[in-house]
Amino acid sequence: MLMKNIFISGCAAFSILVFAACGNTEVNTITTAQEDESKNAVNVHQAPPAEKGRPPDRYACIINSAGHCIFTGTPHQTGLEPGTNNITDRTGNVLFSMNEAIASNVTGEPLMPSGRPAFDGDEMIAFNTNNMSEDEKAFHRTMAIMFPIRNTLMYDIAQATNNDWNMLVEELTLRDIKQTTYTGGPTPKDNFYSTTGIFELAKQPNNKDIHHDIMKFLEESGLYLLCHVTSDAFNAYLQQSHPQGHDPCKDANISTKIGY
Repeated sequence: MLMKNIFISGCAAFSILVFAACGNTEVNTITTAQEDESKNAVNVHQAPPAEKGRPPDRYACIINSAGHCIFTGTPHQTGLEPGTNNITDRTGNVLFSMNEAIASNVTGEPLMPSGRPAFDGDEMIAFNTNNMSEDEKAFHRTMAIMFPIRNTLMYDIAQATNNDWNMLVEELTLRDIKQTTYTGGPTPKDNFYSTTGIFELAKQPNNKDIHHDIMKFLEESGLYLLCHVTSDAFNAYLQQSHPQGHDPCKDANISTKIGY
């Protein structure tokens, strides 16, 4: 049975139209004329325009006794172990291979490839990926990479070490994503943090609510990584469907794409 899903949510959410099989074992995509021209491209011509505007902020953090900004909500229970193809749980137990995994939402439905950030309740699940496009596979791997990064900044910052963090963000470092900090902007939204800067801020927030800084880093870093590892057609659709009309892949300042 075929279903059509459009996900439009989150502070930096985007949408893209994908047709997927809803069985328990595989995802099937329909070949289009556009895919014949570029086998890795997604269909960017049939989706309706994304709803413009920014949804209300759904996140908050509580300053604990150590001064850390610990988010309300629930950590991801699964994610990609850095430098491997292993999807593990929060204690490091290997569950299944990334080659047989996709990201799902809180209800267990497969996530459709898009620029939407990770949300509470998103998890990696075992799934047959044989019939998936390269863009689809890249999207799910990106989500699997971002889950443990998100956990560290939002929930596990107290026990995280510099070495732990450097391993988690190695895919960002490889692609020169979020390697600069700028805090001289006239408003907080004009500022941004590097991978090192955001970790240092999360470690020592000086009893400040820094959840906006954390969410901006997570949303932008995940999106810039997605820009690197997906096709030009997918990149173009991210601009077309951006809720505020931005071109996120231009913002990423990519000189040379580095795929997975």
